[in-house]
Amino acid sequence: MQIANAFNTDDLRARFPPIVTVADVATLLRVSRKTVYVWIAMGRLDGTFRKRGKHHLFWRDRLLDTIFNGPDWGSHDGENQDAS
Repeated sequence: MQIANAFNTDDLRARFPPIVTVADVATLLRVSRKTVYVWIAMGRLDGTFRKRGKHHLFWRDRLLDTIFNGPDWGSHDGENQDAS
């Protein structure tokens, strides 16, 4: 409910509709498009989008829920850490 309330103005609904593109995601999260593609490749955004041809289409609310409430990514994702 909080996510939907964040987009309760006509301006924000027009700018960020329920289905958004990679460019929209980058703008919304204030990261580069390259970062969004890296997160896709790492599986961090699994379940938030569907790929249709060359295009990734994201469910805006599901994306934000995953970003804010999903598992922590940690600062060393993908690196081997010694279990001493």
